[in-house]
Parts: sequence; C-alpha cells; structure tokens
Amino acid sequence: MPLRHRIDPRHILKHWQKYISLRSKATSITLMDPPDKSEGDRKLYRALSLSNGLRAMLISDPSKGSNAASQTSMHSPAPSTGTSSDSSLEHYKGKLAACAVMMGVGSFHEPRQYQGLAHFLEHMIFMGSKKYPIENAFDSFVAKSGGFSNAHTENEDTCFYFEVEEQHLDKTLDMFMHLMKEPLMSIDAMARERSSVQAEFEQTHMIDEVRRDQLMASMASDGYPHGTFSWGNLKSLQEDVNDEHLHKTLHAFRRKHYGANRMIVCLQAELPLDELEALLVRHCSDIPKSEEPVLDASKFNYRHAFREQFFREVLLVQPVEDVCKLEITWVLPAMRQYYRSKPDTFMSQLLGYEGVGSLCSYLRQRLWCMSIMAGVSGNSFDNNSIYSLFTLSIYLTDDGFEHLDDVIAATFAWIRLLNESNTLFATYQEMQQIAATNFRFQIEMTSMDNVQSIAEAIRFLPPKDVLSGTELYFEYDEAALLMVKQHLGEFRFNIMISSHIPYNQLEYDRVEPWFGTHYMGIDMPEKWQAMWLNPQPHPELKLPEPNPFITTDFTVHWLEEGKPHIPRRPKALIRNDLCELWYRPDDTFLLPDGFINLYLITPILRRSPLDYISAVLFTYLVEFSIAERLYPALMAGLSYGLETADKGLVLRVSGYNQKLPLLLEIIMQVMQTLEIDPAQVLSFKELKKRQLFNALITGKSLNLDLRLTVLEHMRFSLLQKYNAIDSITVDDVQSFKDNFHKKMYVQCLIQGNFTEQEARDVMQKVHDIYHSAKVENLQEQHNRLVQLPLGQHYLRVRTLNEDDPNTIVSNYYQLGPCSIRMECLMDLVDQIVEEPFFNQLRTQEQLGYSLAVYQRIGYGILAYILNINTQENKHRADHVEARLEAFRAGMPELVASLSDQEFDEVRATLINGKKLGDHSLDDEVMRNWTEIVSMEYFFNRIDMQIQTLSTLSKQDVSDFLLNYDKSHLRKLSVQVIGAPTVARQSPNQSISDAIAARQDSVTGLGRRPGSLSMLLDEVQRNISEEQLLFEQIGDRVHLEFIGEGNNPEHITDINAFKRNLHVYPFITSNPKQHTTGNKS
Repeated sequence: MPLRHRIDPRHILKHWQKYISLRSKATSITLMDPPDKSEGDRKLYRALSLSNGLRAMLISDPSKGSNAASQTSMHSPAPSTGTSSDSSLEHYKGKLAACAVMMGVGSFHEPRQYQGLAHFLEHMIFMGSKKYPIENAFDSFVAKSGGFSNAHTENEDTCFYFEVEEQHLDKTLDMFMHLMKEPLMSIDAMARERSSVQAEFEQTHMIDEVRRDQLMASMASDGYPHGTFSWGNLKSLQEDVNDEHLHKTLHAFRRKHYGANRMIVCLQAELPLDELEALLVRHCSDIPKSEEPVLDASKFNYRHAFREQFFREVLLVQPVEDVCKLEITWVLPAMRQYYRSKPDTFMSQLLGYEGVGSLCSYLRQRLWCMSIMAGVSGNSFDNNSIYSLFTLSIYLTDDGFEHLDDVIAATFAWIRLLNESNTLFATYQEMQQIAATNFRFQIEMTSMDNVQSIAEAIRFLPPKDVLSGTELYFEYDEAALLMVKQHLGEFRFNIMISSHIPYNQLEYDRVEPWFGTHYMGIDMPEKWQAMWLNPQPHPELKLPEPNPFITTDFTVHWLEEGKPHIPRRPKALIRNDLCELWYRPDDTFLLPDGFINLYLITPILRRSPLDYISAVLFTYLVEFSIAERLYPALMAGLSYGLETADKGLVLRVSGYNQKLPLLLEIIMQVMQTLEIDPAQVLSFKELKKRQLFNALITGKSLNLDLRLTVLEHMRFSLLQKYNAIDSITVDDVQSFKDNFHKKMYVQCLIQGNFTEQEARDVMQKVHDIYHSAKVENLQEQHNRLVQLPLGQHYLRVRTLNEDDPNTIVSNYYQLGPCSIRMECLMDLVDQIVEEPFFNQLRTQEQLGYSLAVYQRIGYGILAYILNINTQENKHRADHVEARLEAFRAGMPELVASLSDQEFDEVRATLINGKKLGDHSLDDEVMRNWTEIVSMEYFFNRIDMQIQTLSTLSKQDVSDFLLNYDKSHLRKLSVQVIGAPTVARQSPNQSISDAIAARQDSVTGLGRRPGSLSMLLDEVQRNISEEQLLFEQIGDRVHLEFIGEGNNPEHITDINAFKRNLHVYPFITSNPKQHTTGNKS
C-alpha cells in the first residue's frame, strides 16, 4: 500500500490556484490521480495531460537524504577533504535526468507497400530539425552531456529515450521536441539510414525468436495488421522503390501518426515537480496533433487473427540455432485488460514451474529437457491490443527429441492436471504475497529504464495503477482464470517443432520470404489428438507444495538500531591466514536485502587445464543436483550462483536476507555430500566441450583469449582447456570435490541487511563445514602480466571457420603500472576521443558496425584498447589495423584541438558522471567485491578519482599521450582474420556474430547467474551450422598463425615470445596498499 501523507490545506490551495491559473491560459493542464507507489519509493509523481492531448508522468527524484533543491554536488567538483575512505563518498547521490517519449504508432500502421516504414521513420527522425538542422546534432549533444540516447519501434508504438546530466535537460528537451515537431528527414539522409536499418536487420537475422515471429506473421489472417515485416531492410525499402515517393510517403506517415494526442512523455529528474511541469509545458504544449487517430483494435477479433492453417498444422522448422524445441501456442484475447488478476501470468508460473513434481522435473530426471518457459512474452508481436499469444516452450535434449511422443504425453497430462485442479487459490495467494513483497521492497531502476517502463505502462493502465499494475496480483478473479483455463483446455493451438534434425526425416519444403526460414507443415498426428483428448495419468506430476523460502521478517536492522553512522567502506571483521571477512550494513537503500559473496581460493585450479575443467564440471553437477530443491527460493525472491574463477570457486547468494544463511548452508552441504553421477559427468563434458568450441570459432572470444594468453603470466588458453576435456574422468571430478577445500583461503563480503554477528556466524559456518588448512604461499595464486617489449608486435590467426568473413582487430597499448593519476588521464582521453572514434571509423569510413575504444586495468597494469569487427571480404585486416593506428596517432591532436572551455566541460562531465550514486545495493556490492577479489581494497577509489581529475589540465593529457607515443610505445595487435572469400552462400549474419550476440559481456567474478544456467542457455542456443562445423573439425582443432618467423614483430609462437619477458610484480593503485599478499 502507498504511504499516506498528512493533508496540508496550504498545499492543496497552492495547487488549486495554480490549476485555475493554468486553465486560463492557452495551454490547460488536467491533473490525474497520482500513482500508488511502493513503501520505499522516495520519488514524487504527477500525472497530467495537456490540452493538445499529450499525456505525461513527471517524476521528482530527490537525492537520498536531501531535498530536490540540493543540486550542487552534481555540478561542481567537491573540495578536497584529504584521503579518508569516507571523505566525500556520502555525498555522491546524484542521478542523471531521463526522458522517454512513447509515440502511439508502430508497424501495425504502416502501408504494406513499404514494410518497415515505422522503423525507418524512427531512424530518420534523428536527422536534424528546422531549429537544429545538423544531422545527429541531438545524439552528439547528449553524448557530450554525459548521457545516452536510443529508440526502438514496436508493433503499436515507437519509444524514444535519453538520459543527460540535469543541467543539460532543458536544452536536450528543446532539441528533442523539435525533432518531434519539425524533423528535416532529408532525402539525402535516406541512404545512410536505410543502411542502419539493414544493419539492425542483419543483427537479428540469425535469432530464431525473431524468425519465429515472422513465420507466425505469415499466417496472419487477411486484413490483420500483424501480417507485416516490421523490421524493414534494403529489400523492402530500396529494391524497386522510387526514393522521391518513399520520401513523400515518409513525411505523410509522420504527419498522420506523430502528434501530441498520441504521445506519452515520462520525465524524471531531481528538480521539483513544478519545475518539471514548466519544462513540459514549454517544450510540448505547441506540438500539433496527428492527422489520424490511433488504430482501432476493437474491429479485430482475436479468434480470427490467424488462419485456420495455424491451428490445424504442426509447423516443423529448421532453426538457425542447434536447438530441439517444442512450442505449443494458444491465442488468447488481449490480456492487459486482466492486469488486476493476471490469470495468464498465474497459469504461466504453474506451467513453467521447475520444482519437485513439475513437468520440468519429470522431463529433466529422464534427461529429456533442459528448461521450460511458459506465458505471454513481453514483445509486441505476442502481446498487443488485438490478441495475446500464450506459449509453452520446452527445450529438449537429443534424447528428449527421440522420445517426443512421451514428452507430449507428459505435457498434455500436466496441462490437464492444472486445468482441472480446484485447489489453486492457496497457490494464487502465495504468489500474491510474493508479488506484494517484491513491490513493497522494490529495487530501484536506473532513471532511463524507469521512464521507459512507466511510459509503456501509461499506454494501457489508469494513472493510479501505472507503478503497481504490472507488479501486483490485486484480486483473485475466478471468472478470468476460468476463461484462460478454457482457452488452454481447447484443442485449438499451434504446435511448432524446431530441430536441426527434421521430425520423422521430413524435408523442409517451404521458405519464409523475409528471413529465409525453412519449414514445412503437416497435419496434426492423430496419436497426439488422442493424447490430448484422453491424457494418461502421470503419478509423478503434482502441484507445487507451500514455499518454505518465503520471507516473513522484513526488519531493517539499521533503522532498528537507531540509524548509527556507518563508514562507507566495508569493515574487515576477520583477517587471518584462513580468511578475510568484510562486512557493511546497508544504511542507504533500506531494504530487507542482502548479499553473501564467497571466493573459495584453492591452489588446485592453477595446477593444470584438467584440474580447472574438473572444477567447472563440479559446479555444474552441484547446480544440477540442487535445481529442483531450490527453485522455490528463486520464486521467493532469492538467487544463487556457483561458478569457477581464476583462483577458485565463487559462491553467491542474494535477495531477501532472512533466508540467505539457510540457502548458503544448503548449497555448501550439497558441495560436501554430492554423489558424482558418471552419466551426468559425461553429459556435462559434452556440453562444456561444445561451449569451448563455440568460443574458439567465435572471433571476438578467440581474439580476447589470444590477447590474454600473451599478457597473463598464468593462464590456460581456450585451446588447452578444449584439448584437456576429453581426458577428464569421473575420478578427476571426484578428486576435485574431495580435495579443493583441504587447503583453502576464503574471501567473503557480507553486505546489506545483516548484523555483525550474523556475518560472523556465516564465516563460522564455512569453517565448520570445510575445516580447511591454510594455503601456503598465497601470493603465488595471484596472476600477473608480462611487460610487452618496446615497439609494435602482431599476432595474426586465421579463423577456424572458413565460411566466416568476420575479422576482429584489437590493438592493445600497454601503459604500465597504474596509478590513480594515470587512470584519470585515460578517463579523460576516453571521454574526448570516443565520439570522434565512432564518427571517423564507423560513420565516415564504414569499417565496421561494432567497434570500441576503452581502457583496461589488468592486475595493476594500465592499457587502452582500440578494436573493431569488420569483414575481410570488405576490408582487409592490415588496412583496418592501419586505420586504427592512424586514429591512435591522431589522439594528441584531438586533445590539442579542444579549447580550454571545451576541455573544462569534458572534465566536468566526467566528474559529474563519477558522482552519480549507486542505483541499487547490487551496484555497491559489486564495486566493493571487485576491490576485494583484486586485493586492491581501494574502496574510496571514486573519491580519489574525483579529487585527482579536478587537478588535471589539457596540457597534462597532451603530455601524457605524447610522452607515451615518443618513448614508451608497447603495442600488441591481435587479429583473428576472417575468410577473404566465402565458399558458400552465407546468411547476412555469420555464425560467429550469432554466437557472440548470445554471450554475456560480464564474465568471471562479475557474472551474476550460476555457471550451469549460463551453459544451458548458451548450449541450447548453439548455431546449427556450428554443429556441422563441430562434426567436421571438432577433433582436430588447430590454430593457424600468420606471420614471418624471422620477423621479431610477428608472433607465431606465444610461449617463445613470452619466454624472456619481464613479469610485473603484483601491483596495486591504492596509495595505502603497497604490499602483496592477503593483508593490507
């Protein structure tokens, strides 16, 4: 329930007078009900509409512990207060201002003559306005203002959004709203933006979920708007297209559908609500209305949205990904109208349940499936104003595909069990309780994510429920639940089977025209109809038991203890030869949440690739064994993960703090008592081998691995791990399980809503379970980097996939031992050169769409990196590398070209960005955890960066770059070179790109999910052409180095190159931490 504020008559009178005054002007404002908000939400909200029809939500988000007028900490450097860990960190609570604009037009509205026109218009809007005519002026201004902007087009709406420093909000709004009022959209810009639309299409071309949607769209009934190709590409927007006619159509389409009456604005800043309202009126009151109203969805009957063929045929689809997937899809009425009871969400929780007695459990025990998902997805093809698609997706193993009839029989029995159950009310109440708790103690989103979420909710929710409507189960509606059950119980659904191996060896004889998906349709087998009509009982299937992990104690200890002063840095409760325990109670977010992070450092992982992979397999076996038992914990708002890192195992639990010690103890007990199953070891070995193979054939991951293999003193390469995995036995995994803890050093961070005694109890429990002895020579477990020789060195490797044209060039420039001053100098360099880097190499020279410039600190050694993903059949690697080097050589000139005022603005933007507060406890925990596992313990790093930045001048940055270029250049260029010619006709996106798109950018110690969940997610999305490649070369993987053996600049043998290089000692940038080892 929302907090109830004391009524102030003066406050009411003030707003009434303002309302009457505004009503008398040209622009009238109508106030609407304020939204119900969660208990800990400190933000202030105002819902309103303008006389031109525009609807808006204004959000005043004062810094924690301050009022909305306190803005100074964001706009000027804090005075130096010494080097104390707690000096000025407490004042870094600022946030970026953000705005989302939802325009009520999407692909449902576009003419079939120009499919993808709505998406194309979204791109063209940014190409300047009458007031600000320079193309991309808006994006450039946002970037220089420390912000970010983007947009996306859906079926029924288009969302634009940006975030900037608050001091630039007025100017940014002016620039953006003029794009809405008077965009130029010149005919000259169309060619470039069509290429951008094509690039986005190519990025999605190999994603099976997108291809599935388009295949379903091809089965839309005539006259229904979802039967379009919403992405757009050169085929739909350029081939046989008259540019003048397209240009006129584009402008006419905007006038018809872009207007204030179809526009929702959500604006969030630290400013008071009245000031935000003034900004809204000033910039939006003169936006004209659209020529046409929004699409009337009531004229479409959801029962007729798809042709009868959709329900009559089983679709057999050849996926891009190496996946076996069974999908059953029902067409429901548009479900957003049932948001108060959420019957579809409730049934999806039951159908997709993975705990004991579930369909997922039944299939996993037989090794027939990896995961199950159910429900109405969030994408606009599945969920719109006409219909909602409810899908049950079962990701099958190869064995499960062979037992497809048995899988379908169990699935139909599970659906019948849930549909016929009359005892679901207690389960509904439990989910209602969990949802209410999650909303009550909601974790705050970033400003930009928040405004997008709210703008979308305003479309279909009343103002009062905008915040709570998507989160809460307000009421149990038996009639609504019965309606969903009736639909799910009707023999009127689509079955889609996606498999690289065709079902019953049938040939895929049809082709979807836009994505080229191969598929065929067969009549629903009679045996499946019989299974549906008379499902056989499966005694193993049963409804979920009451959840034992639901939190009941929400006491916030810091409040209970009288709000004592808490230092900003974690406190070391224990530091000895066996462990270090760091603790910090939360005094900022005031939620009953907590994090327990354990790094179990053991020398075994450093011994050999075989030992390392044995550890990986052990983590998979542990997670697999606890998945069913701990699934209720995930439902109750807890999370856990176990994974390998460089020096040992990382075990994390997080969520509501009450049950976290119990959750941790359960996992550690399983780690001790686990019985190693030979069949599971064999299965996970095969999955891990496939995962490693994916990484080796993917240019981005191979490039990174080669660079780190050169640089790191202790590293097992991808190829070493791949070559070791076949020789691993059950005894190897058993040996790791029995011995990893015998000599172990534990790093632990406990942060959040815990008492100090609870933290000590957790560490004592670890000791009680493991009884570890100390690790001798702990320093030897710390990795270090080699010092590159002076000059330039090149490592070139040919891609393993001869049909992959992608070339990855990564130039690494080693600067040396990092200090806080060097780190800040590189921060300034990054801020100055990033926009010119993208403009020159991507926009002007069009060398590649994916490129980056950034600094990297590895084991105390600072470097900066320029990399680019190009295609060898378009741009040769040596040319791309030369252009990267030319840009690097010109970086000092870019700095010198700035005026003093421009440099000061860059520096101020950088400082303001570092002053932004943590969005959540998770952010704060990960920042502290990084300092602990790196053994830097530089907890006031941001504070020192801000103080150092304020002392740096443009001359300092210029001298830094020029001195490095003249006397200290240590460069390593790593190039994974693609095929200059492709032997066969490749799809628009390569296998390498498709795999890379699936990989998480956060790895190792910073990764949140468990290692098993990531493995299953990646392997069930393997590319089917990768499977063929694996079968062809999987047993004879060999890297081909390119270079002249007698040229000292060419690296053709990594071990020989590294043999005599200097190895840096363990280095820290913390001025108070100059020793190595485990003590500071």
